[in-house]
Amino acid sequence: MAYLPKKNANIGCAQNEKIENVEASLESSSEENEQIDNIVMEAKFVAKKIKNMIDEGYLVCDKEKKYRKATYRDFAILLRSTKNVANIFEKEITELNIPVFCDATSEYLSSFEIQIIMNLLRVIDNPESDIPQITIMRSPIWNFTENELIKIRGRDKDKSFYNSIKQYIDKKEADKEITKKLEKYLENISNWRKKSKYLPLDELIWSIYIETGFYNYVSLMPNGEYRIANLKMLFEKAKQYEKISFKGLFNFINFIDKLTITSGDMNAAKLIGENENVVRIMSIHKSKGLEFPIVFLSGTGKKFNIMDLSNDDILLHNNLGLGCKYIDTKLNIKFDTLSKKAVANKMKQELVAEELRILYVALTRAKEKMIITGTEKEVEKKIQDKTELLRCYEKYNKNKISKNILKRYMRYIDFFELIYLYNEKEIENILKVKIHNQSEIMNFTHENKEKQGSISCVENILSCDHSENNNETQQLQEKLNWKYKYITSTKIESKSSVSKIKNNTSSCIENKKQTKEKLAFTEPKFLKEEIEISPAKKGTLTHLILQKLNEKEEYSIEKIRELIQSLVQREIIIDKEAKSININKIYAFTKSEIFNEMKSAKKIYKEQPFYINIPANFIYEEDINEKILVQGIIDLFYITQDDRIILVDYKTDYVPEGKEEQLKEKYQKQLELYRMAIEGMMKKKVDNIYIYSTFLEETVKIM
Repeated sequence: MAYLPKKNANIGCAQNEKIENVEASLESSSEENEQIDNIVMEAKFVAKKIKNMIDEGYLVCDKEKKYRKATYRDFAILLRSTKNVANIFEKEITELNIPVFCDATSEYLSSFEIQIIMNLLRVIDNPESDIPQITIMRSPIWNFTENELIKIRGRDKDKSFYNSIKQYIDKKEADKEITKKLEKYLENISNWRKKSKYLPLDELIWSIYIETGFYNYVSLMPNGEYRIANLKMLFEKAKQYEKISFKGLFNFINFIDKLTITSGDMNAAKLIGENENVVRIMSIHKSKGLEFPIVFLSGTGKKFNIMDLSNDDILLHNNLGLGCKYIDTKLNIKFDTLSKKAVANKMKQELVAEELRILYVALTRAKEKMIITGTEKEVEKKIQDKTELLRCYEKYNKNKISKNILKRYMRYIDFFELIYLYNEKEIENILKVKIHNQSEIMNFTHENKEKQGSISCVENILSCDHSENNNETQQLQEKLNWKYKYITSTKIESKSSVSKIKNNTSSCIENKKQTKEKLAFTEPKFLKEEIEISPAKKGTLTHLILQKLNEKEEYSIEKIRELIQSLVQREIIIDKEAKSININKIYAFTKSEIFNEMKSAKKIYKEQPFYINIPANFIYEEDINEKILVQGIIDLFYITQDDRIILVDYKTDYVPEGKEEQLKEKYQKQLELYRMAIEGMMKKKVDNIYIYSTFLEETVKIM
């Protein structure tokens, strides 16, 4: 357990003292800034600790029980909440050139690349918008400096910045270089405004990516691969938005703005796979069902959120009912009633119990080593206070920590301190505690080993020493060997995808075999003479063309070839990918019964995303009383003229002759999930389910 100091705060107020609104606002702002400073300091510590362990060749045990040097994928950082915290950890880790993946969805709309493009769209929609205007002019797309913007603005601050730009261009004494940049800028904005009137929104966005060079620019930034994925996803979201909602640039911008105002967001792009060599940052909730050799449990110095229990005038409990404050309108005062205090006390107990369950999940994620970090002011004094408390209650509770002590504390780090102080002699080989001051953290590098001290960690317990008292030894062994009643539930994911589910054919989660790593420098893709098109990629390309087919049109081989070439021209696929597509397979589908039936269908749904809650035992053959949120995309379903719902899934797998039944067995669960999702959406049963096999060029009936 590593303690990180908090900065001293000179903020305080006596009870019953009337505080002015301005002072309260300043206090809130100061506390918020202090919290951010603490998070930054903690993130720096974690980042440098990871770098040191990698540089020093820290050893971990692989599946074959052989020791090897730790790699980045062996590390995970768990946070109680990733909001406004994970991005700070990501930044500090990235600055040390450590590859990192942060699955914090709340950061998507505020990411650098999305902010730039969204502000550019706002200016295209309304050039009179000053803040978006200045933002994109300062961006890497146009690179206007602050001094140039001041010159353009001039002395007239009442007019919009857009008018200031036009006036500056007309000035005789204007700087020629600035004028040239402004003319190019206005020309681009004008062209995009014209395109926005006739181009679909997704094509407008893609043309902006290509014409500005911004798409290539972000690919060269840190985590460029993920930034590119974010831009691609914005392009896809724009396409989906115009299919299911209002059309046009203005409506799309309003939709994004409403998401931001209501604290909503889109899911961030995900490129990570099981074998990506990156440090993971995730919430404790998302770590459920996963294990890592080395885990950092950070942010343990943050208090549990119980503000609502004291601030809300009315509390509602499912068993105790309502608890309300008493309001005296004559005296203009209000205070808690006994019922309000009783409900608040009960809800506080339940909140702490839930936090302890979450903490248990966090503590069972590490295979070999856990490092727990948290920030705290005056840590030595607080540890001394806890020691005194434990000594006071020692007479009354000899075998456990008193509940009266535990009720005083509302942070993970306090629980760890109490456990360590209470069992210091017994667990000194398991848990080590070290206090790092602020100056030490700032100087903490892999070259300064003397300043590291013993960073706290919880390691695997292999054995325990026998004490003279056999009863005490037996009690200790019972505690150490205790197993959580619902251990199976901690090993399943709370959220999954269809692609994962179709690979799970037994009750256990199979892990892919890890190959031994060798230090090698691979040639970048853009330097290779030829880009290899894998069978999986060919399958993806075939899916793409099938989705692009217009069911109202009669296709020939030539027309399909023209469709593929149009995708190349729009830079959706490259020429080599286009050549790898088997046009005859696509043509065969256009002559199938399914395609002919779609021509007269009432409604057609392609690439339909869905979320569905399903029982865990649907996937895992275990008696688990849990539910899993599953997400996926349905290739195709349509409603016929006689109101039948037909579900179709495209498959490009190789199928041996006479082995069509293999397709049914392999994809039975996947199609069953699709059926459940459609019936939930449409409130009507699916009548028929088919697999269209492009390899066989025929339809396989499932139901």
